[in-house]
Amino acid sequence: MTQELKMPRYTKPVLSRLESGATLVRENSQDVRAVEKGGGYVYFTLPDCRTVPVIVGRFLVENGLVSPLGDDLFGGSQTYQVAHG
Repeated sequence: MTQELKMPRYTKPVLSRLESGATLVRENSQDVRAVEKGGGYVYFTLPDCRTVPVIVGRFLVENGLVSPLGDDLFGGSQTYQVAHG
């Protein structure tokens, strides 16, 4: 039996921006909200520089709804695009 993912509020609008060609960016942060809910990261989209709620960004990355572009110096990724396929 497959379990349906429960998406956080505002996930659909963020996904819509990403499907229109925006890129999700993840940055390290010591902000209280980033540490408590975002795994130590803040998120925003480019090219519009709009903030993405940390819980939404984390959900998208952890559930494979976005694919890493592999641009981190240490083999990870700071940017993500919509996962296709």
